[in-house]
Amino acid sequence: MMEGEEEIVKIGIVGGGAIGLLIAAYLSNEYEVTVYTRRSAQAQRLMNEGLRFVKRGETKRISLQAMTFTEANINDDLVFITVKQYDIATIINHRNLFDQVKTVVFLQNGMGHIKLLSPLMEKNIIVGIVEHGALKHDDRTVEHTGIGKIVLASLYGTFGQAVNLSAKSISDFPFEFANNWENMLVKKLIVNAAINPLTALLRIKNGDLLKVKPYYEMMKLLFSEFKQVLPIEDEQKAWEHIVSVCQKTAENYSSMLMDISQNRKTEIDAILGYVLEKGKELGITLPLSQFLFYAIKGLEEGGTKNE
Repeated sequence: MMEGEEEIVKIGIVGGGAIGLLIAAYLSNEYEVTVYTRRSAQAQRLMNEGLRFVKRGETKRISLQAMTFTEANINDDLVFITVKQYDIATIINHRNLFDQVKTVVFLQNGMGHIKLLSPLMEKNIIVGIVEHGALKHDDRTVEHTGIGKIVLASLYGTFGQAVNLSAKSISDFPFEFANNWENMLVKKLIVNAAINPLTALLRIKNGDLLKVKPYYEMMKLLFSEFKQVLPIEDEQKAWEHIVSVCQKTAENYSSMLMDISQNRKTEIDAILGYVLEKGKELGITLPLSQFLFYAIKGLEEGGTKNE
């Protein structure tokens, strides 16, 4: 623990999706955890039945606190925001709920949410990336499908009480800290932008992008556009990282494909939308990214109409 930082006792998690429930499952052994959900039905189920955690075929029941976000009086030592990027505006609109919280961690895909966080800049605001695989089976069940890490970087203020997360040695759930939030998020953005939209459009597993040569070439062409508008330090290393993630998650379906298949809104605006925004700022047209963006938007609309 760094000098001057208080020990964490209570942790809040806003969002009852796969990542929120995964964090709750691991941190509940060390801290008092409360999950703040959008729906009261999910909060009641978590309270009454507990969190069901599945890992390597084994199941564990975990007791924790849960309540709906809008009815909460949040006074936790550290709060994780794990909702999708398109729900961040709602969180900011209810920022008065965080008046007693000093340190807030945002864990979203893409980078479109960064510009929305300035109203909270008087707090310690941390952004992070999640490199774990998680699958939510129902309101109280999450499966850890791929072991990775969570990387955090400071956006406003300091790391605050988040520095204590690395002091606890939690097996299969490490926290790391980065110096530059933009480099960290760009690295993850490129992976999401190269893999998620293509797999969602083609309805394939991540690994098929490497197995089927035309798909691989599509991904390379897409990456060639990203290089024109995003601050990539080492292009070869960035490409190798995309390939590595495809290999490690070869049997997984991307979150964007899962969203499309279940008629849910995707995070395409936060991912490819951000890339296109950067292209517009620089006066660079990105036809492949634009095509793919509209393709996913079309699938979203089609799914909504068929509900």
